[in-house]
Amino acid sequence: MMIGPITKYRTAPVWMQRTVAPYLLALLTAACGSAYEPRKDEIECALPDGSSFILRSTYLGLKPVHRHPTNIWVGGARSVNRSGFETYYRPAKDGRDLHAAGGHSWGLILSKYNDLNYMTRLCALHGMINGVPYVLANRYMPPEADRFERINSQHNLFRALNFAHEVDQSLFKDIEDSGLRFDRKGASWSVDTIIWRPDLLAAETPLVAKTAPDPAPVVGAYRIESHDGGQTWGNPHLTFEPEVFELGKPAAEQCFVARLVRIDIKGTVRNFEASFPDCPVAFALPERKQ
Repeated sequence: MMIGPITKYRTAPVWMQRTVAPYLLALLTAACGSAYEPRKDEIECALPDGSSFILRSTYLGLKPVHRHPTNIWVGGARSVNRSGFETYYRPAKDGRDLHAAGGHSWGLILSKYNDLNYMTRLCALHGMINGVPYVLANRYMPPEADRFERINSQHNLFRALNFAHEVDQSLFKDIEDSGLRFDRKGASWSVDTIIWRPDLLAAETPLVAKTAPDPAPVVGAYRIESHDGGQTWGNPHLTFEPEVFELGKPAAEQCFVARLVRIDIKGTVRNFEASFPDCPVAFALPERKQ
């Protein structure tokens, strides 16, 4: 039996490779891109007046059907292009979201979102005093405003108070001598406050007994003040009569701090009931305690 000559396969001409290669690349890119869809993870922290802060991370997540019509299996990450948890403020009246401040690490929150004590304290970094919402002790939204004002967090005195673990401790020798500490034992940040008045801005950081286990009750506060909207700071002092903190209650349980009401992460929603005790300091303009 005669066997014909073996046909040799030849590579396509260079001009054809240059024409077809970009087309195939585009086809594969479209196939992979179509497997993802826009998604978001959110944490909601409610305030006494019915408004709330929303911590939101956006990303592209794999669609439920992972097999493309062209029979190309889509592999790789389950989510891509994830942003940090940006902070938004949602007023009680119109529900529109206003960008409030910089975000939190998505990796840290995704590793901690099942720790409700951590999430409760995270929400407590936001609050409302004298009808003014504030976040992270460095932004606040005055009455009748539609955006958040940013204070000068680079001012030496402000940095000393908010990042006391990174600076010379001699400024706070009176705290040490009183057997107190900043409320930072279980976290790297305190539940700092911004107290607004038309002619004064103040920041108070809670103090607890040095040996008290967390969550420790507040026994005092360290206070600084500004007369130019938070651009310069002065009058640093230890006080055992803080303006807004209720003594004997942990910082994250104060009446004016935001409460955790919703965690919506990785497609699972958990809702929490938040109760707000009577809290005149959240809405009124109290007289300064002397």
